[in-house]
Amino acid sequence: MGKDYLVNERWIDALTAHLQAGHLSRRDFVKRATVLGLSAPAISAILVACGGSSEKATSTTAPSTGGTSATPTSGGVTINQNVTPTAASGSGSAVAALSPTAAAPTGAAGGAVKFSRQVDAENLDPVIQDGNINIWVFMSIYDQLIRVDEKGIDLLPGLATDWSVSADNLTYTFNIREGVKYSDGSDLKMEDITWSIERARDTKESPWNFTLVQVKDVQAPDDKTIVITLNQPWSPFLSDISMFNSSIVSKAFADKVGVAALVDQCMGTGPFALKDWKKAEAMTLVKNAHYWETGLPLLDQITLTVVPDVNAQILQLQGGEVDGVIGQGDVPFNRIADLEKDPKLQVIKSLSTYNNFMVLQTQHTPLDDVDVRQALNYATDKQAIIKTILFGVAEESNSFMPNGSLFWNADQVAYPFDLDKAKEAIGKSKSPNGFDIEIQTRSGNDQQSAIATVIKDMWSKINVNVTISPLEATVQRQNYRDEKFAIQITGWTNDIIDPDEIVSYAILPESTNNYHTGWIDQHAIDLANQGRTEHDPDKRRAIYYEIQQIHRDAAPWVYLYVVPYVDALSKKVQGFFHHPMGQFDFRKTSIES
Repeated sequence: MGKDYLVNERWIDALTAHLQAGHLSRRDFVKRATVLGLSAPAISAILVACGGSSEKATSTTAPSTGGTSATPTSGGVTINQNVTPTAASGSGSAVAALSPTAAAPTGAAGGAVKFSRQVDAENLDPVIQDGNINIWVFMSIYDQLIRVDEKGIDLLPGLATDWSVSADNLTYTFNIREGVKYSDGSDLKMEDITWSIERARDTKESPWNFTLVQVKDVQAPDDKTIVITLNQPWSPFLSDISMFNSSIVSKAFADKVGVAALVDQCMGTGPFALKDWKKAEAMTLVKNAHYWETGLPLLDQITLTVVPDVNAQILQLQGGEVDGVIGQGDVPFNRIADLEKDPKLQVIKSLSTYNNFMVLQTQHTPLDDVDVRQALNYATDKQAIIKTILFGVAEESNSFMPNGSLFWNADQVAYPFDLDKAKEAIGKSKSPNGFDIEIQTRSGNDQQSAIATVIKDMWSKINVNVTISPLEATVQRQNYRDEKFAIQITGWTNDIIDPDEIVSYAILPESTNNYHTGWIDQHAIDLANQGRTEHDPDKRRAIYYEIQQIHRDAAPWVYLYVVPYVDALSKKVQGFFHHPMGQFDFRKTSIES
């Protein structure tokens, strides 16, 4: 299908899988494939090959996992199954060992790479941190019992080779991979798993303990089995256990250095180990010589340098000082075309769940007024932002759930750009004459700065006077956690394939005070809890569609757009993979000498 297909082969395969699974309509597939850079003939060829109706499926049927047979299935635990077998599926369910779907590595082993990021990690403790700048790194250091496949659809074995679920959906039995070692050569023990999961559940400071709230008991009946018992059937449990906060940490190491030291010291079974970290300067990862996947990883060393200025990042890449600019929005969209013309470089656009929006602090005037919040939504011209700032490399967002994710409602009506409706809404609000408001952005982030500048002009049409406050990244994030902001431009990426994570984070006040907006809706809360215990896919879909409508109407966010991950690399770098769930997968990355 041409050069563009070769560059994005795994991403187009993933996108095609979403189309075939019914998560995307043919229309939405075309939009996403275009954003990822696939040519019109290639898109047409895929649509012809897939066949079927152009209408989005309203129901999906998962492969049966019923019965007690341990015969391997062909696709792991599929997202269509909502990652939980139903009690009606038989006396018990089993998922047998499967090989990851990724192609075998083709690059040479050895060598070192240097990648730059605008922002350094803050905290490498999987349990208590809350930022992608951390997660996307330590996912190369730690493993989980279950992992998400490269397409972002299936659950595959990780430290567990297979698992089974009791008929009442309360007991999960995991068979643990033999011979797994930590990067210091010590053996993985069952107490590491029980301790890690219990700590993830019980740590009050964790913003993610809601994912394991129904875990009643974690036991190791022998040296190769883990049994987890739930308080009640929990539809997203297998997906939840694949999340980063359920990473398995060496208990012996934690006892030695102290749990508090896990913020900057690590001991995992993943493909890489933390060698050195000079905060705000560089982090060095080295190959875990004891890693359990034969022949992986390929690289001996990865250095992640911190370069806050995007122009300096690009110059270093063009000059060969670094091998890539990677991250969440590090590559400016206005530079993509020029970078693609450089014969020494490659720009990789990857399938993502990267939803961008503005969060509104609803606990204080004037944003405690729904009419004001709706006015701001109507006054925001998202298509103009996508065209002028993102150069068309984006899709408009219509929900707090990322486009294309499980139970995202593609048919929900987004707020149109309508100044008449914006003026009408502000006119009937408690601030009919307008108001002053601050938008906090990340200093050095040209994209956030440009968006804030455009929005300042847009909102001035309804007498909203915007002050833009660029803040150092750590200050901006701390203000977000402390709820010391009126409006921030931010984004979200899913970490699991079930909607429970984003729904809990945005709807349930006990997790993060509803994404730190303070907006609370009791009916939405009740629905969110129903969605966690409901196993029927059609009923879950109806629940999550209603939640999305409530959130849309209440407008605690201004939805903006969804963009692919964009990474710029030297052509010497091969096998780089930016997972749909966001983390960097460096296992098969290599560098030409």
